[in-house]
Amino acid sequence: MHTPCLSGLSRALHPERDKRSAAERISSNLASCNFGKKRTQPDNAATKSALDSFSISKSISELLSPACGMTEEEKKEYLAHILAKLKNGEKLSGEEMRFLQAEDPVLYQQAARVRMMRDSLENRLAGCASKEEALEVCTDALSSVSEEDPMKEYLVAAYQKVIDEYRQSDEYQALPQEKEDEKEP
Repeated sequence: MHTPCLSGLSRALHPERDKRSAAERISSNLASCNFGKKRTQPDNAATKSALDSFSISKSISELLSPACGMTEEEKKEYLAHILAKLKNGEKLSGEEMRFLQAEDPVLYQQAARVRMMRDSLENRLAGCASKEEALEVCTDALSSVSEEDPMKEYLVAAYQKVIDEYRQSDEYQALPQEKEDEKEP
């Protein structure tokens, strides 16, 4: 029987984590699966086949999760790292978002909302014609965050990070102070 080499799968899915090889993770995740084993009870064959399929699907889903192979302690540390990035107003990577989606769907939705609002502010600032207009956009964005918003701390931090980066950009430096009035002919 030919066994495929899956050693590059782990590095492709999780480039920053190299603790166990993909083959080791696949072996441990599929160890409990009865797929391909001889069955001695023919009356339960359909039930066992369905359970095998579910087990394989579950194992594949776990392999694709960024939390694959992490201990509970490592998951807590990674979640703390993600929360620290959110508090600092930094963008989360794709893997960090996938981790949240798999491990904390509520926080994932909130982080996705922060990312969407952050991107919206970046786009609005990119369309500004003057420093004065950019200041208005920044003020509007910051004042639109509700006091009751559960993600207020993260939103304000993200907005502030975008504003600081924009003010340091060459694009902002090239803008006139005030918008030039269009002269009528």
